[in-house]
Amino acid sequence: MTRVQTSVLAISGTMAAIGGLFLASRITSVSQSSGSGVLLLNAIAAAVIGGASLFGGRGTTWSAALGMLIIQSIASGMALTDTPAAVQFVITGGVLFAAVLIDSLSRRSQKAHGRA
Repeated sequence: MTRVQTSVLAISGTMAAIGGLFLASRITSVSQSSGSGVLLLNAIAAAVIGGASLFGGRGTTWSAALGMLIIQSIASGMALTDTPAAVQFVITGGVLFAAVLIDSLSRRSQKAHGRA
C-alpha cells in the first residue's frame, strides 16, 4: 500500500511539473499567479462537469477529459463572440455551479433511496 501511494505521488508530481513547463512555454513567463484565474476555474469545472464529485469517490479520467472538451467549447464560443472576460468568468462559474448542484441533488436522491 505504501509503495502504491508513493508511486502515485511521484507520478502526480512529475505530471504537475510537466504541466508547469507547458504552461511556462505557452505564456512565455512565470510568476506566482501563473496557474490562477481562468486556468484554475476551467480545471475544476472540467472535472466536475465530467462527473467527478466534489464530495469524493466518483469520476474517471475520460469523463474529466470530456468535461474539458465541454468547457473549452464554451470558452471558444465566447471568444468567437468577443464576450468580455468578466462575463466569461460568470458563465463558466454558472456552469460549474449547475454541475455541483446537480451532483449534490443526485447524491441526496441516492442517499434517500438507499443507494449511497
